[in-house]
Amino acid sequence: MKLKRSSKAILVTVFASLVMLGGTAHAKDGVYQVIHNFSGYPDDGWEPVGVPAVAKNGDLYGATTGGGASDLGTVFKLTAPRTRGGAWRETILYNFPGGSGGFGADAILLGADGNLYGFAGQVVFELKAPTGRSGVWKYTSLYTLNGTTQGDAIQGIALDAKGNIYGATEEGGDLSCGNGHGCGIVFELKRPTKEGGQWVFSVLHAFTGPPDGDSPFAGVTLDQGGTVYGTSAGGSLGYGAVYRVSPPTKKGPWTETVVYSFDAGSNLGTGPGGPVTFDGSGNMYGTTLFGGDLNCSGGAGCGVVFELSPQQGGTWTYTNLYSFQDGSDGAVPSGNIVIDSKGNIYSTTTAGGGSKAGIAFKLSPPQQKGGAWIETILHSFKVPVSGGDNGGLIWGKWGDLYGVTYLGGTGCPGNGCGTVFELQP
Repeated sequence: MKLKRSSKAILVTVFASLVMLGGTAHAKDGVYQVIHNFSGYPDDGWEPVGVPAVAKNGDLYGATTGGGASDLGTVFKLTAPRTRGGAWRETILYNFPGGSGGFGADAILLGADGNLYGFAGQVVFELKAPTGRSGVWKYTSLYTLNGTTQGDAIQGIALDAKGNIYGATEEGGDLSCGNGHGCGIVFELKRPTKEGGQWVFSVLHAFTGPPDGDSPFAGVTLDQGGTVYGTSAGGSLGYGAVYRVSPPTKKGPWTETVVYSFDAGSNLGTGPGGPVTFDGSGNMYGTTLFGGDLNCSGGAGCGVVFELSPQQGGTWTYTNLYSFQDGSDGAVPSGNIVIDSKGNIYSTTTAGGGSKAGIAFKLSPPQQKGGAWIETILHSFKVPVSGGDNGGLIWGKWGDLYGVTYLGGTGCPGNGCGTVFELQP
C-alpha cells in the first residue's frame, strides 16, 4: 500500500476493511490489570489518548479527548499505590472549557520543572503546577501555529534537557507542496530565559514530499546530541521515510536528511505511523502500519517492527525484526516502543488479536547472531488500544508497563469510556 496524504486514523480504517488472514499464535506471558475505568461526563474523562507521562514516584499523568465538566476533555493524575496491586487514585487536574482555556489534548508530557505540557490541533500549552494551597493547575497557551507556513495538525511533541519543545505537524509549511496545504514541518519552541517571557517558535524543516519526507503521522524523538528524528510518508519511493533534523554546529539553519526510505518489497515494511526509539548503542527502532509478510491482509502486509543501525560514513542498515500475521497475532503497529536492559522490545498494535482490537507484545532478540526475533503476546485487547493516536507502552513503577485503551472498562455503559492499564512483563 503506497502512502499518500491521509491521516493514520484513515489508514487504520482502510486496513480494517481488508480481508483478515489468520496468523501464528504465541504464548502469553504478562499479568494485565485495569487500574482505572473512566466514567465520562461530567465527573471524569472519556477516551484517553497517547501514553501516560510517568513521574519519578510512579504517578501517572494523561489526557482524555472528552468528558469532564464541559465534556471537552480532561487532564488527569493517577496516584500510585504504595504496594503493587493496591488501588490507584484518580484526580482531575484540569477540565478543558473551550475558548481560550483550550479544547482537549492529544498528549501530555511531564517536564523537569514539574509542569505538564501538551498539544491539541495547532496549540501547544502548559499546565503549571499549583503553588500554595489552591490546588489549581493554571492553563497557558504557549503558542498557536498559524496553520499555514507554521504548520497544522501537530502530531507529537518532545522536551529536551533545557525544557525546549520540539514537534512535527502533518500539514503546513511549504505551501507549494501537497496541493497547496503543505507537507508538514518540524518545529522548535524555545523556552524563554526569564519567567513569564515569550516562547520563540521556529520552523526547523518544511517537508517537500518525495524524495523528502511528507506528512509525518507521529511525534519526534531526540537523541543525546539534540538531533530530532521522526517518521513520515514520502521518501524516495513514496512508501514512507525516517528523517533526521540536525542542529547546526555553528550559527546557521538546521539540516534535514532522509535516513531511510521504505520499499514495498517482500519482507519490508511500508507506511511508518509511529515514533522511533533508541537503545543504549544508538540503534533506532520503529514500526510500520503495513508491509512485511505480503501474504497478510490481501497483499498489503500487516506491519513490521524494524531496526536501523548506524554505520561508518553516516549510513544506516535496515533490518525487519518481525512481521505481524494478524489472526491471533497483532496487526498495524504504531505505538510507542520501549526497550528493557536485555534488549527486549515492547509495544502495542492497533488491530489483530483475538478480538481484532490489538495486542501488547514483546519481541526478544535471538540467542545467536542472525537468528529470528521471538514474539510473545502479552495481552490481547478486547477493546481498541488506540483511537487513531499512537498509543503504545511506557515504563513505570515496579518496572511495569502502562498504557491506555480509548474504549472499554466498566465506568460507562455500552462500549465503555476507556481505561488505564498496567502490564507486568
